[in-house]
Amino acid sequence: GGMGIERQSEIVMEQMKLCLQTAGASLDNVMKCNVYCTSTRHFATFNTIYARYFPEDPPARIFVVTPEWFGPFDVEIDCIAMM
Repeated sequence: GGMGIERQSEIVMEQMKLCLQTAGASLDNVMKCNVYCTSTRHFATFNTIYARYFPEDPPARIFVVTPEWFGPFDVEIDCIAMM
């Protein structure tokens, strides 16, 4: 059940963008992203969405597969931003 990984990826990226804006920053301030996902199968789809948000010079990133966790989404992201 639930929504597809493409929509989930858009939502987590939008949430991150919103958090940054609330803090007075933007995606341009992001130095590093940590991406946590339930399966390597989702990597290509997530990558496509991610590239939309970082079309040039994307920040460093790690992609960690964690097969199980509590939560409705198959992907989560956090980032470090420099002001």
